[in-house]
Amino acid sequence: MQFGRGKPSVGVFYDSDFTTLDSLLAVAVLYGLQGKNDCRMAIITCSRPDLATVGFIDHLERYYRGPSRNFSQVPPVGMPTEGKPGATPKVFLTSFDNQVKSVIDTGDPNTLFRNYLQAQADQNAFIILSGPPTNLANALAFRGMKELIEAKIKYLVIAGARDPILKDWPTPVIVAPPELGSALPFPEFTPEEATNPIGPAVKAWRAELPAVTSTAAAAALYAARPKEGYFKLEAGRLIYDPSQKEKVLQAYKELASAKPAMRMRFRPEAAAEADKKLP
Repeated sequence: MQFGRGKPSVGVFYDSDFTTLDSLLAVAVLYGLQGKNDCRMAIITCSRPDLATVGFIDHLERYYRGPSRNFSQVPPVGMPTEGKPGATPKVFLTSFDNQVKSVIDTGDPNTLFRNYLQAQADQNAFIILSGPPTNLANALAFRGMKELIEAKIKYLVIAGARDPILKDWPTPVIVAPPELGSALPFPEFTPEEATNPIGPAVKAWRAELPAVTSTAAAAALYAARPKEGYFKLEAGRLIYDPSQKEKVLQAYKELASAKPAMRMRFRPEAAAEADKKLP
C-alpha cells in the first residue's frame, strides 16, 4: 500500500550574475528558509560564463545540501558557455576546494530549467532573478517553455529593475527595487569561518565596502514568505516599511547564519551519522 507524501515545500529557482556579495547572501538566506521548510532549493544558475564564481557557488551548495543527501545527486550550477564572463569578484576567490574544473562540471541553464520545472507541482515554485535576465530570456525562447513556466511558477521576483526583454513573461512579476536594499543594509554578523563558506567572503567584502545592501536578500525573503509583512507590495513593487526594519534585519541574520538542515525522511539514523561528519 502506498501513502501520498503530500505537496512539497515551494521550489526555488535562483538566477544571478553573482557580481555582488548581496547575490551570495541571498543564497544563504534561501537555504536558511529551506531549513525552516519555507521553501526548497531546486536549482541555481549563473548568467555569465565564469568558472571561478560558479566553483564558489557549487562549494556553497555542497555545504548547505550536506552529506545526508547522498541518495540524490546535487544538481550542477547552471552556466552558459557563451557571452562575456566579466570580472570575478575578489571575495569569491577565497581558498576552498573547487570541484568545478571545466564547463562539463556545470549544467546547461535551459536544460536545468526545463527538467526541474517539470518536476514541480503546478503553481508550487517561484523564480528569483538578480542580475541580467540572460538565462530566463533564453529559456523563454525554447518551444513549450512559456507554457511550462506559466503552469509551474507562481511569480518571478526581480532584485533590481525589470528588463524590457521580459515583457512577455507569463507569470506575475514583483520587483524589489535597489532603494529597498539601500534602506535595509545587511546587518553586521560574522558566520563561523570554519563551517560557513560565506564567512571569508563576508570578511573580505566588508574590508573594502563596509556597507552591504540587501536587494537580492530582500527578494529572497519576500518570495519565500510573502505573507509575513516584511515589505509593502504596491503595484508589483516591494516598498520599504520602517515599522518592519528590525524584523527584516533579524530574519537576515538568523537565516544567513544557519547551518545546514539535515533531513532524511526514511533513514533518520543516516542523517544523524551525516551530522557528525560536519565540521
